[in-house]
Amino acid sequence: MPDGDEPEAPAEGETAERPGEAPQPEPTAEPAPRPAAGPAGVVSAPCWNCRAPVAPRDARCPSCDRTRTHVLLVCAEPCLELRHGPGPPLHIGRHPDWAPRTAAAFADWNKVSRRHASLSVEPDGSAWVEEPEAGTRNGTYLNGARIAAGVRTPVRDGDQLRLGLRVGFAVRLYGPEPGTG
Repeated sequence: MPDGDEPEAPAEGETAERPGEAPQPEPTAEPAPRPAAGPAGVVSAPCWNCRAPVAPRDARCPSCDRTRTHVLLVCAEPCLELRHGPGPPLHIGRHPDWAPRTAAAFADWNKVSRRHASLSVEPDGSAWVEEPEAGTRNGTYLNGARIAAGVRTPVRDGDQLRLGLRVGFAVRLYGPEPGTG
């Protein structure tokens, strides 16, 4: 090409190809839009209890009226995930009337007592575990230390709660302030 000459622009719909270069791909449509965010770009999180969307500024779920405060217990074997908030304690054990949320999961685990432990969550975000006054045959352990029967013992975020020697839960606490859960 002589000096001072400029190459012609390709016609609409064509692509400019240069010798030795691969053809350029056609431009694609704009990327798919992201999920709509709430006011000022804030994305809601699901409620721990009913899964309805809850804005970070809200202290309570607009659908079920539960607070953000709750505890999450995750057990690998048996595969079990429990979420529990303020109110009556969560009973953990094999007795179907006393511990209805865990009895089926632990039915074949004879190392878990019928009435093994209770977990309560306070509105301030604190959580407590307690073994019944009568105790358990295999014990309840918090971070490797056996807890005393009938004594409320504080549970913190990241703790390991064990029922006997084989069943363990990872503990996650979510506090009352907006944006923590």
